[in-house]
Amino acid sequence: MPATTASKIWDLDVGPEVVRFVALQDAELTGPSAAVVAGSIVAFEPGISEQHRQDVLRSLLLAQLAANAKADRQKDPAGWFTAYRGVLEQVAWVVEASAAAARYQPPFAKFTLDTVVNDAFRPKILAEQLPFVTAAIAAFRSDQNSGAELVFECPSHSGGIGNFQVALAGEEDGAVTLRLAQISFNAPQHVVRLLREEFTKTSQFRVGFLVLSMNEEVFARLRPAIAAKLQDRFDGMVAPLQLP
Repeated sequence: MPATTASKIWDLDVGPEVVRFVALQDAELTGPSAAVVAGSIVAFEPGISEQHRQDVLRSLLLAQLAANAKADRQKDPAGWFTAYRGVLEQVAWVVEASAAAARYQPPFAKFTLDTVVNDAFRPKILAEQLPFVTAAIAAFRSDQNSGAELVFECPSHSGGIGNFQVALAGEEDGAVTLRLAQISFNAPQHVVRLLREEFTKTSQFRVGFLVLSMNEEVFARLRPAIAAKLQDRFDGMVAPLQLP
C-alpha cells in the first residue's frame, strides 16, 4: 500500500470540536484491558503494548470522526462505514479479511446486544479469544452512570436506529491485529441504554466484519500527526473500562 504522508492526516475533516465528557490521562490506560472510543467498544488481548493500545484507540477515534463528516452515522450506516474503513486504510491499517454487512437472524424471539456481538465474533476468532470480548461488554453494562456510558451512548444510536462497533485488538511478535464487528440496527422502540435494551425479531440488525493489521513502518511516520489531530478530542471521547 502507498505510504500516506502526515500532511494528509491534517486534511481529514473531523468536524467541530465536541464537548469533553470525561478526562482521561494516558496513565489510566495501562490498567484496563478494555475501553470505549466514542461509539465503539474495544477489548485488548493480554500482551498488547501500551503504544499499540494508544495507536488502536486513536485510529478508531479518527476513523469515526472523519466518517461522521462524510455520512450520517445512523441514517446511512453503509456509507458511513465505507468512509470509516477508508480512513483506517489511509492511516496504515491493511484489510486482511472482510465480510460485508448482512442481515442478522437472531436465535431467540427476544435478545440483547450480547447475543449479537457473540454471534458476530464466535466464527471469526479462536474460542480462547471470545472471553475478552464478552468481558468488555459485561464491564460496560456494569459501569452504569459512568464516563464510558456518556461517551458511548450518544454516538452509537439515536431513537430506534444505531450504528456501533465492537473490536478486539491483539499483538503477536510486535504485529498488531484488529478484529472489528460493524453492527447497525433499526428497531421499533426508542432505545435508551443500548447494552441493556431487549430487542425482538421485529428489530432489523445488520452485521459486518473486518480483520485489519497495522503497517507498523508507515504508522510510525503518521503517529505524531494523528496524535496532534486528536489532541483536543481524545480525553473527551475515550474512556477506560475496568474489567473484574
